[in-house]
Amino acid sequence: MPDDTPRWRQQGFLGLVDDEPPFILRPLRIRDQKSIPHRQWIYGTHIIRGYVSLLVAPGGTGKSSLILGIGMACATQRNLLGTVVHQQVNVAVLNLEDPQEEVDRRVTALSMRYGISDADISDRVFMTPEGRSVVIAAKGDDGFSVIHPDERAIIEKVKDERIGLLAVDPYAESHALEENSNPDMVRAAAAWRRVARIGNCAVLLAHHVRKGTVDSIEAARGAKALTDSARVGLLLSTMSEAEADTLGVAQDDRLKYARLDDAKANLAPRAPKAVWFHLATVTLDNATELYPKGDGVVVIEQWQPQSVFAGFSDAQLNEALDAIEAGTDDGRRFSARREDAGRWAGQVFIDLFGLTEGSASEIIRTWVKSGLLTLRKYHDSVTRKERNGLFVNATKRPGER
Repeated sequence: MPDDTPRWRQQGFLGLVDDEPPFILRPLRIRDQKSIPHRQWIYGTHIIRGYVSLLVAPGGTGKSSLILGIGMACATQRNLLGTVVHQQVNVAVLNLEDPQEEVDRRVTALSMRYGISDADISDRVFMTPEGRSVVIAAKGDDGFSVIHPDERAIIEKVKDERIGLLAVDPYAESHALEENSNPDMVRAAAAWRRVARIGNCAVLLAHHVRKGTVDSIEAARGAKALTDSARVGLLLSTMSEAEADTLGVAQDDRLKYARLDDAKANLAPRAPKAVWFHLATVTLDNATELYPKGDGVVVIEQWQPQSVFAGFSDAQLNEALDAIEAGTDDGRRFSARREDAGRWAGQVFIDLFGLTEGSASEIIRTWVKSGLLTLRKYHDSVTRKERNGLFVNATKRPGER
């Protein structure tokens, strides 16, 4: 007799249909607060059990090193990269792009940089064998329905090895659907979400960006449905020329620095500012006669931008404030706007101390924000009009006067 089961259910269109309970509706009740389980954060507010996090990054930003660093941090419960690790968990990395030898180089370099031994991660960190592909979602034989070849096996292995964090690098290699199709990406993301929920683990998907400016999570390659489906969205990007100027990093070195932004936060408050990393190089002790220098391997490490006031004494800062308070040579008040040619207060720092425009701009912005410099109306003797100018708040000057 013919099978009357609908084709979408035969093909597993909705995923693990055999495990789905009957459809019902239940009345909603307001529960006692103390009876509600706490969200199971694992790594800061970036990675959480039962949910999918998406890490979007262009090539060359240290994405794979960051993923391995996060994995090592979670497996050892050590704050390696400046983010608190709430739980020590077993970690699995589905490496779908690089050969095993390259992964071995990165793991070894990380262990050298952070003093991690094999005993620290033994039976805690797992990885797919080289050459083993993963297909979480693909088209069925009819070319329309969606099947999930590896979903059940992944969930079973996650449960068997008690995996708390499952990282997929890169996401694009984990499915065989159309990347630019919103319906397809909804189904692929839903499959990883089921892995997170049924396996009681956090899933971290690493994804590439499209060509062009990388200034938000919307720079992710392919259909927007993927970024919409993730509960946490992280954006890793290289330091821009303007940021290098502001932070005092040489333009030739800026590509060695990357910033991580909390680009989408549905379950926690968005981080107020970016986290910075430096892409350091660790040299392995694997030199040979043919290659007399050991392999240099990129290792990601936390980096704290130096304060724009670093290196300045109170006397120097007050010298600049005196100049700002005195105004321009033609008797006008300085402006906080770089566009106000001839009146921009940042020029004082450039003339006195040789700062870059970016660093000078950051100092003026900081002083205005703190109230050390205030904006008030004054009569401009040149234009003979009322306009805004900067005044120094003497009560907030640095040091003793």
